[in-house]
Amino acid sequence: MKRLFDGLSNNIQRHSKIWITVIVILTIGFGFGLPKLQMKMGNDVFVSSSSKAYKYSQTYQKKFGGESLYLLMNGRQDTLLSHETMQKVAKFDHKINQVDNVRNTTDVVSTLNDMLDKAGSGGSVQLNFKDPKLQKDLMAELTPKQTAQLQRDLQQSLTPAQQQQIQQYVMSELTPAQKQKMAAAQAQQSVPAKQQQAMLQKALTTEQKAKLQSYTMTLLNRKQQAGLAKTIVPMLPKVEDMSTNLLRDIFLSDNGHIPSTFKELLPKDATRMVIVINTNKKSSDMNSAVQIHNDANKVIRDTHFGSNIKTRLGGMPAIIGQARGEVIKSMAIMLVLAIVLMVIILGVIFPVRRRLLPLVFVLACLVWTFGLMGWLNIPITLATMATLPIIIGLGTDFGVQFQNRYEEEIKKTHNPQKSISEAIANMGPAVGVALIVMIFSFLSMYLSKAPMMQQFGLTLAIGVACSYVVEFGLMFSTLSFLDKNYQADQFSPKKIAQPSRLSLFLSHYAEWVTRHSGVLLAIGIVLAGIGFSVEKSINIETDITKMIPQQMTSLKNTKYLQKQIGSTTYLTYLVRGGDNDLRDSGQLEKINDIGKRVEDKYSDVTAVTSLPVAYQQSSGKLSDNQDKINSGIDNMPTSIKQSLISKDHHSATIQFKIKKDMSSKEQLQLMNRIDHDIQGTDHGLKISPAGAQVMMLLGIDNVSANHDLIIIAGLSIIFIVLFLIYRDWRLAIYPVVPILLVLGFSPLTLKLMGTPYNPVTIALSSLVLGIGTEFTILILERYREEMKRGISVRDAIVSSVASVGQAITVSGLTVIGGFSAIMFSNFPVLKSFGLITVLDTAYSLISALTILPAVIYLLRKRKSDNEKPDKV
Repeated sequence: MKRLFDGLSNNIQRHSKIWITVIVILTIGFGFGLPKLQMKMGNDVFVSSSSKAYKYSQTYQKKFGGESLYLLMNGRQDTLLSHETMQKVAKFDHKINQVDNVRNTTDVVSTLNDMLDKAGSGGSVQLNFKDPKLQKDLMAELTPKQTAQLQRDLQQSLTPAQQQQIQQYVMSELTPAQKQKMAAAQAQQSVPAKQQQAMLQKALTTEQKAKLQSYTMTLLNRKQQAGLAKTIVPMLPKVEDMSTNLLRDIFLSDNGHIPSTFKELLPKDATRMVIVINTNKKSSDMNSAVQIHNDANKVIRDTHFGSNIKTRLGGMPAIIGQARGEVIKSMAIMLVLAIVLMVIILGVIFPVRRRLLPLVFVLACLVWTFGLMGWLNIPITLATMATLPIIIGLGTDFGVQFQNRYEEEIKKTHNPQKSISEAIANMGPAVGVALIVMIFSFLSMYLSKAPMMQQFGLTLAIGVACSYVVEFGLMFSTLSFLDKNYQADQFSPKKIAQPSRLSLFLSHYAEWVTRHSGVLLAIGIVLAGIGFSVEKSINIETDITKMIPQQMTSLKNTKYLQKQIGSTTYLTYLVRGGDNDLRDSGQLEKINDIGKRVEDKYSDVTAVTSLPVAYQQSSGKLSDNQDKINSGIDNMPTSIKQSLISKDHHSATIQFKIKKDMSSKEQLQLMNRIDHDIQGTDHGLKISPAGAQVMMLLGIDNVSANHDLIIIAGLSIIFIVLFLIYRDWRLAIYPVVPILLVLGFSPLTLKLMGTPYNPVTIALSSLVLGIGTEFTILILERYREEMKRGISVRDAIVSSVASVGQAITVSGLTVIGGFSAIMFSNFPVLKSFGLITVLDTAYSLISALTILPAVIYLLRKRKSDNEKPDKV
C-alpha cells in the first residue's frame, strides 16, 4: 500500500495540471447524467420487483388500472343538483377523459348516463313512477310524439281489470256535463268502443288527464313498471340536458334523500359531489403522476365550476404528482443551507490557508454522485434525496483531513513536496481504510427488503467513493500547484511551535480519559445497554402521509376528503379463476361468501365491494339463471364493472373498506390476518393481496425488516476488514467498541425524546457504522504512527488525540453541519432523520475521543517493551 501511495504522490506532484484537467473532464461527463435522474415516490421503491406482491399488483394494475384521484365538490344541495352543475360535470368528464393515463371517470353524470344507455338492453334504472311530481317532470322532458307513444304503450300493457278500474275512475271524475256527452255517445250503438274511449280522452281537461295518469300509474304491477321503464328511459335526454326538477326527482327519490346507488358519489345528502378519476397503471410513476395532477388541475380551471362550488383534488396520484416540486424545493434548501453552514464552520474552526477548498471540491463530488445515479438509473426517493447533505458533509470531511495533514506537515518542514508526500503516505491509507469500511457498512443496507433502502446504501457508497477520489485528487494536485513557489517565511517559528487551544484541550482531555478509562467505559456500556433494551419499545412511524410536507394542497385535500366522505382506504384482493368465467353463479357465490366471512369476522372492515355485491345492489339475485346474471353484469355502469371484473372475466377483485383512523401498522396486521384466513386459495379460487395500498403496507414492513441483521453484519464487516488490514485482533476490535456503544446511545435518545423510528431513520445504524468508523480509524492510524516512535501507550494516545483530534473535531462539525441542513427539509421524515443523525454524529465524535482511547488503554500490552511506567 505504501508503494501505491508513494507512486500517487510522485505522479500528482509531477502532473498536477493533468490531474486537475482529468477530474474536470470526468466531472463534465458525469454531469450529463444529471438530466437522466428520475424521482420515485411510488410504492415500488418499498417492494422488490421480484416479490409475489409486486407481481400480483402489476397484474392487478394491468387488468384494473392504477390508483384514483378524487375531485370533491362542496356546495348547496340545490346548486349541485342542478342542470347547470350537471352540464359542467359533463364538460369536465369529456376533457379529463382526453388526458393521458386517465382510463375513465366515475360520477353521477357518467354513471346515470351509462345506466340510461343500457336500460333498453336489460339494464335497470330505479324510478318511482308512482310519484306524481316525477311523472310530471318526466312528461315535461318528452316531445309530443314521445308522449303519444308512451300513452299507447301504457294502454296496451293494461289488463282488462285495470281498464275497468280506470273506466270507473274516469266516470267518477267527470262533471255532469261531461257525463251527459258520454251518455249521448254510448246511446249511439254504431260508435265503436275504441272511438268512445278516444272521445272520452278528448273530453277530459288537462287537470283530469294528469289525475288519470297518476291513478293509472298506481295500478301498475312490477312487470308493467319495468316495461314502462324500458319505454320511457330511452326517451329521456342525457343527464346534463335534464331539467333541475327532474334531476332532483331522480337523485332525491329515497323519500327526499339520496338513494344507495348514488350515496358514495353524492355524500352528505348531496351537499358534496365526488368525481372519481380512474387512472391506468402508470399513475404510480412520478412523471406520469405529475402530468395527471397538472392536467387535472388545468381541466378543473377550464371547466369553471363557479364561485358557489369549491373544488378539491385529492388522492395518492395527486400527492405524488405534487411531491416532485416539493422534492426539488427541499433539495435546493438543503444544498444552500449545507453550503452556508460549511462556510461558517470552516471559517471559524479550521485555521488553515485556503480553508474553503474542501467545500469547493465537494461540489464536484455531488456532480459525480448524482451524475452516476442518473447513468445507473438510481432514482431519487425519500431516502436517496438525503444523500445530498450527507455527501456534502462527508466529502468536506475527507478534504479537511487531507488539507489538515498537509498544513501540519508544511508548518514543520516548509517543503511542499515533502509535505504532500507525507500527507498522502499517512492520510491516503488512513482515510482509505475508513472509506472501505464505510462502503461495506453502507452496502449492508442491501440486507434490507426495501429497494429504497438498498438504493440509499448504494448511493451513499458511490457518494463516499467519489468524494474520496475527487477530494484526494483535487486537494493534493491543487495544493501542489498553488504551493510550487512556496516561501518558507510564510510561517514564523513562533506560529509553528504554538499548538492551538483545541489541541491543548484535547491533549489534557485524552490524558484524563486514560486515567479514568475503566469508569468511562463502564458508563458507556451501561447507557448503551439501556438503549438496546428500550429499542424494541420505540414505535415505527408507518403512515406515509405523515412523512411528506403537511402543507401540500393535495395532502390537505385528501385528508379533508376522508373526513367528509369517510375512509377512501381499501385492502384490495386479486381473485384469479384460471379458465373459469367468474360471472358464473357458483363463482359469484364463492366470492360473496369470502367477503361476508371477512366482514363478519373483522370489525375494522366497514364494507365489501365485489362483483356479487354490486350485482345484488342492482336488484339481481345470485340465484338468478345464468343468462340473467350475465346480462345484469354486462349492463352494469362501465366505470363500476371495470373495477370489479376483467375484460376476459377470468379475474375479479374483492375490496375491503377499512376504518379511516387505522394506522398503517394496524392495516398491515389486519391484512396479514385476512391472508392467514384465506391462505392464498379459497373454494378453488386463487386470492392474493394486490394494489397500491397493499404495496405500501408491505413496503413499510420491508423498511424495518432485518434491522438487527444489518447492525450485526455491519459490525462484523468492520472487524473482518480491519483484521485483514492490521492482522491484529486488538486493532480490529478498537473501532468496533465505540461504534457499538453509539448504536445503543441512539435508541436511548429516541426514547427520551419520544421520537419514533421512520423508514429513513431506521437506516441510521448503517450511517453510524460508516461515520463512526472513520473517526476511530483516523485516531487509530495516528496512534499506530506514534507508537512506532517508541513512546508509551498513554503518550501515544495523548499525542494522537491532540493532533488528529483537532482534525476530526473539525471534520465532525462539518459532517454535523451538512446533516443539520436536513433538519430544514420540508419533509417531516427527513427533519427527524436530520436531527437524529446530527446527534448520532456528535455521539460518534465524542465516543471516538473518549471510548476509543479508553479501550486502547485498557487493552494495551502491559508488558510491552515500549510501555513506560505510568502513574495511575
